[in-house]
Amino acid sequence: MIAIEDALHRVWLSRDAQGYVLHLGAQQWPVALDGTALRVAGAASPVTIAVDGDRVYVHIDGAAHELVYQSPIAFHAAEAGGPAEDMVRAPMPGSVIATPVTAGDSVAAGDTLIVIESMKLETAVKAPRDGVVETVNFAVGQSFERDALLVTLASQEG
Repeated sequence: MIAIEDALHRVWLSRDAQGYVLHLGAQQWPVALDGTALRVAGAASPVTIAVDGDRVYVHIDGAAHELVYQSPIAFHAAEAGGPAEDMVRAPMPGSVIATPVTAGDSVAAGDTLIVIESMKLETAVKAPRDGVVETVNFAVGQSFERDALLVTLASQEG
């Protein structure tokens, strides 16, 4: 799953005898990245691409776009109301620079749960849903690896 401009899409690449094929839902197009040009169905457009973990920034045809990879497991668990949205994981390795919430605090979707630093970049990690903080697993100054469980929200189940 890829979020493009906040809309989720099922996107994948496959290979055929001529190269790569981009699949977006039921549609598909032959694609190639030739240096600084992206070819889709034979038409080339100048493109600049920057990658930051699960985020890909693409500047094409005068517009900038952010694409975000979302794990299919987390996506389907969240769609089913499962525990994936109870666990807030590190998007990259780093260290904690602020913990504005503590266990027992009520939070709204989008509230900052923890602020991390990675490669001199500060990132505010936000609550995926309304809820109550169950645990904050790292203190200021502690380091962690990518996908570490940073904060857990209390389960919404019965």
